[in-house]
Amino acid sequence: MDIAKRLKIAREAIGYTLQRAAHESGIGDSSISEFENAKREPKFSHLSKLAEAYKKSVEFFLTDAAIVESIMLWRQQPRSEQEGKKVEAEFRQLCEQYHRLELCIGQTTNARLPVPDVTKPEDFGYREAGLLAEKTHREFSLGDVPSASLKRVLEERYCVKIFHLDFQGSAISIKSPVFGPAVLLNKANKEWRRNFDLAHELFHLLTWDIFRKTDTPTGEPTDLEEKLANAFASRLLLPTDSVKERIEAAMSRQGTISFEALDEIAREFGVSLDALLWRMLYLYRKSADDIQEYVEKAKESKPKRPERLSDEPDELPERYCTLALKALRDGKLSLMQFAKYMGISYKKAQEYLTEDEDFTDEEISISVA
Repeated sequence: MDIAKRLKIAREAIGYTLQRAAHESGIGDSSISEFENAKREPKFSHLSKLAEAYKKSVEFFLTDAAIVESIMLWRQQPRSEQEGKKVEAEFRQLCEQYHRLELCIGQTTNARLPVPDVTKPEDFGYREAGLLAEKTHREFSLGDVPSASLKRVLEERYCVKIFHLDFQGSAISIKSPVFGPAVLLNKANKEWRRNFDLAHELFHLLTWDIFRKTDTPTGEPTDLEEKLANAFASRLLLPTDSVKERIEAAMSRQGTISFEALDEIAREFGVSLDALLWRMLYLYRKSADDIQEYVEKAKESKPKRPERLSDEPDELPERYCTLALKALRDGKLSLMQFAKYMGISYKKAQEYLTEDEDFTDEEISISVA
């Protein structure tokens, strides 16, 4: 595929008109049109500016390799299609940069996520979602409070690429044959919401080959699939024995429990009170009408409880930053590339190479006796 076609594909993938592309790149729209129609050959400086605008690498335009654009699954898409495409392009670029760092340092992994016991979507129901959650809990060794270690296990043991950006929407997941599984979370959301979104998207990653068919045009999840993902997330983050133990320990002699006490339990497990209440539907065989009534009453009592504190997460994963720094200090990444990958200025990037911060060759003796 020639440069002209790749330029058009990249522009359309991010949802830009010629006028928007011109505004973002500083190149005239007539020139961009000529590039795309092969009426004029772009200079390297043009490709560099367009790559920056389209969230692509310059190599994307120059290579003959086939374009692999795996579908992305959204949870709460933004109203603007263009905004959604822009977020997807930025997310994909971060994933591709992450993968380049892994290749550069030689730290790719063959670790496989747990595999469901069923292979057909028609055989996958709430029972299977629950069993998959239990299997994942065991294989991940998540303990009594899964939310405390889920993200760390996914990143460190399975090298799932997890980023946080501020965007319109809730979360995105993708399973690429090039860079592997990845999740994008909204950094503006509260921690409990991010925890549930991560578990929800994990379901999609685990069942990708079941529900994502090659002949499916968009790959959008059905309502049932989304409900199964919620059931999986609830079962994973709120393990039966641990949750029942906490609830029953907080009950009065009459077998009642306050919303305040339930909220404290929800906070401990890193989920919303609503999520805990709906989990009780299965734990104590309550009716959906009963749970809905509890949810409404909980909303009325909300002002009596303090707001949860929620730290804003870093946009870039710690492993991503570690790989980028190692690549820089090993001479495998230029200072300019390092600045781009880290989203910082060139001047700020230079601080990472100052002599007093270079500990790569320093050794110390530590006694462990």
